Amino acid sequence: MEYIIALGAFQALIALSLFIGNRQRKPADNLLHWLLICIFSHLAIKFVIFAISGNLVLQHAFNTFIGLAYGPLLWMYTNKVLNDRYRPLQHWYLLLPMVAAAAIYFTITIKIIHQPASAIRLLAFYNTITQYLILSSCIIFPVICLMLCSRIPAFWESEKRLIRKIAICYLIVPAVWMAGNIIQFFSWLQPGQPNINIRVIAYSNMVVIGFIIIRYRMAGHEMDQPVAEEPGLPALPDLHEPAVLIQEQENLSITITEEPAHRKSVLAESQQAAIANRLSQLMQERKAYTDAELTLEKLATLMKTPRHHISEVLNQYLHKSFYQFINEYRMQEVLHLLDYCRRQDVTPNILSIAYEAGFNSKSAFNQYFKKTTGFTPTEYFKQSRDASSSGMANTLSALQQRVQTH
Repeated sequence: MEYIIALGAFQALIALSLFIGNRQRKPADNLLHWLLICIFSHLAIKFVIFAISGNLVLQHAFNTFIGLAYGPLLWMYTNKVLNDRYRPLQHWYLLLPMVAAAAIYFTITIKIIHQPASAIRLLAFYNTITQYLILSSCIIFPVICLMLCSRIPAFWESEKRLIRKIAICYLIVPAVWMAGNIIQFFSWLQPGQPNINIRVIAYSNMVVIGFIIIRYRMAGHEMDQPVAEEPGLPALPDLHEPAVLIQEQENLSITITEEPAHRKSVLAESQQAAIANRLSQLMQERKAYTDAELTLEKLATLMKTPRHHISEVLNQYLHKSFYQFINEYRMQEVLHLLDYCRRQDVTPNILSIAYEAGFNSKSAFNQYFKKTTGFTPTEYFKQSRDASSSGMANTLSALQQRVQTH
């Protein structure tokens, strides 16, 4: 068993290093980091116990509290893949059973070392409660995750497969436990033997999960390489091209990785025009730009179009960067709202208008606004009122022409 535990811990470290060393992380990857950290910590604790302690109670009859974290973390990861705006911290309470079990775990460990006799009753109570909690967690959360998988867009097919495989791995543990209890009930095995088998399967499961995550990460690296494209415009679900743009944070300094000049277009001009029209329709009808956390990947999901196709259309057909394209629509929305306030003779809260249009940073908005109009937002609104809206109308007209130009 020690070899299985050591292999699993080492594998979890390898998987974790693959994510940490990769700069192109997805929003949900942090939850995979925590899942791997939990697996490593779980197996490291067990390895130390098996390697150092000769106490059979600690080795075979002591549930590790970390098992209570796997189900909630998988569920949070699934929700993050499903909705990029999901915040895992809003469900922090799902980890409270693990925290409570951890406090009891270390208390019992100290008692077993120093006062073994006084720890027996507490250990039996702890094992009974945590056993049913862990088994329930390994049923409820994986089943919910499998149900949620049907709602994940095809664009995230690799993440969907990852969730399904991990969920199935976790469901194996309670299935084996129930089978072992049925066998023991009919006295086909000696009492206690199914429990040991379950632990071996549980540790082996962690090895398998680590391997699954490593394959997922390595597949992501392979997909980052250029691939030959078939003619036509199929909705390829699992193409992870390197992002051309790096998302802006608190300012408008947008870093663009230039593509080689000799790179040929994958799409025909008619296909590029079709995607450009769909982009325009999405912006005008659904106002996708008002999502302050809109990224190229989220836009690709909304469009049900591979990310690199959209990137190609933006760069080669519209001759704009992603954030230039999005922020032009946001600026158009801001100017429309300012014009409405001017006509209603209302002094607006300009920052609220900026947030409503999709900007998520005051400094970014002010910088982009001045770059577009030549004025700060307050100066522009005051000038537009003094000049009877002619300046505002001209600026808005020019911006609309830029937005609608293909």
